[in-house]
Amino acid sequence: MRVGLLQEGDLTGTTVADRYHQLIDEVVLADKLGFSTWGTSEQHFSPPSFSVSAPEVLYAAIAAQTRDIKFRTMASVLLSWNHPILVAERLATLDIVSNGRAEICTARSNNVQTMEAFGVDPKDTRAQWEDSMDVLMKAFTEDYLEHNGPVWKIPRREILPRPVTRPHPPISVAASSEQSHENAGRRGIGVITFENYFGFDYLQQCLDTYRKTFDSTDHRGLAAPNDYRGLYVATAYCAEDRDEARRVARKIALDYFEFILGLYIPLADQPGYTYLEEIKALVSHRDDLDWLCDWSPSVMIGDPDDFITRIRKLEAMGVDEVLLRIDGVGHENIKRSLELIGHEVIPVVDPASAERVR
Repeated sequence: MRVGLLQEGDLTGTTVADRYHQLIDEVVLADKLGFSTWGTSEQHFSPPSFSVSAPEVLYAAIAAQTRDIKFRTMASVLLSWNHPILVAERLATLDIVSNGRAEICTARSNNVQTMEAFGVDPKDTRAQWEDSMDVLMKAFTEDYLEHNGPVWKIPRREILPRPVTRPHPPISVAASSEQSHENAGRRGIGVITFENYFGFDYLQQCLDTYRKTFDSTDHRGLAAPNDYRGLYVATAYCAEDRDEARRVARKIALDYFEFILGLYIPLADQPGYTYLEEIKALVSHRDDLDWLCDWSPSVMIGDPDDFITRIRKLEAMGVDEVLLRIDGVGHENIKRSLELIGHEVIPVVDPASAERVR
């Protein structure tokens, strides 16, 4: 089981400039400790929890200071403000400067505020994502790109640069609904699940849907099918003692849960997002950290043994990689948490990575 990081530049107690430089320092450390992957989401207009709106620029800076850790956009929003040609060109550039360590996870967005600012109607997001994915795959695999879809009309053009990873870097999608997991399996791309705090049974349901669809679909026409299954852990923190871990991470965990409630409850009323209706039932637990830690795969807060136990459970469910959001608890706390995971958790759950960095 691989252990990766997903950080979003939480500005608790710091400035944007300072936090970006702290992120660079943290990823350099994570690379030395055997973490598999690092990435950020693409977020706009959502401080203080999220401050990274141009992730590829950060990745390029960090790539020059690291050796093994992979860089994955988690996620690149494939809606009308992100033309898929630009997404393909930026990823290829990152793949070149990182010597083949670039990956991409896409998304159709879950933030109404962002959609409004960029003039996107929520009911149009699935169609925009689908057509953008078709363009992206062509840009990676065909010598000349030409496309006549419902959203994008592109005359015949040669796309440069091309990624050094052949046939193309791994592709996945951020998914919360069963339908999105089914779509990913049908397309033959990987999936990163965020289970919306709906619990382990819901996560298993989504994973099973993906696995069943992937296995029953003929992917022989694809250049590089990818049956990867990642899990986004929205709040993670490891300390030597469970009580200490929950004391340090309590506020950031509950604040993030509150953010999700505020984000998803309005979105649940939008066409195409009705699966989020269940989020309203979670409001009664908005102050119950112990319940969140037990109920939701999205929260992993405890000591190294707690992490190992949880990761083993997720591995048995079919998860290939956990992506830990360790953010918002202060730079020194983050580094201490990374050190504990790197020295006491990764050697147990991913000994090959631990051996690589010795």
